[in-house]
Amino acid sequence: MGRMETHQRMAEALDPVQRLVVLLAASNGGEPIMGGTRLQNMPFLLSELSGEMAERCGYVAGSCGPHSEIVDEAARRLGEAGVLRVDGAGGGISATPSGRRVAGEIAGGEDDDMLDAIQSCKDMLNGLPADEVLAYVCLSYPRMAGRSAALDRIMENRERHVMSMLKKEKISAERASELLGWHLEDVIRRRAGLEPRRRGGRARRRSAPPPR
Repeated sequence: MGRMETHQRMAEALDPVQRLVVLLAASNGGEPIMGGTRLQNMPFLLSELSGEMAERCGYVAGSCGPHSEIVDEAARRLGEAGVLRVDGAGGGISATPSGRRVAGEIAGGEDDDMLDAIQSCKDMLNGLPADEVLAYVCLSYPRMAGRSAALDRIMENRERHVMSMLKKEKISAERASELLGWHLEDVIRRRAGLEPRRRGGRARRRSAPPPR
């Protein structure tokens, strides 16, 4: 059996959650998924694009935001199969050479919009510290914010985290206003170093990832 056929068979044997994790690991030139927080939150944001995928992942509110035992298990099995590896003490999760070939087989049958969303989601979350990842996700989807001292601290500092994301151009001013529940004018004033005139009055809406 040739290598191409082997990787094709491996791709066909994976379930939808495993395929999503492989695509995430191999996307953006194979840049590692930077740790367990992002491994959980990247598939969560992407699963919100599809009711079927959300049901398959089975996310629940955890002490560190959304958590899926199914995603953890998918990553573990992919590691055992030689498709993923954990890189060094930092815990980066990346696709092996074999995993990148498997991802190529999967991507050939995937929707272009989903592939673009995977790239954008990985780029955004890998470019944020873990606290900002959790602030973004839990402010966007409050039902996924479990109770813990760590999450309480993050929520108490939501303004700092959101404005940091805005400064780094990971989100737009409009998205910042939605996350904070502020008028857009106040977000613009705060970005300029001025005191907001009035806070509140903006209804939050949930948007599909990746938000810009």
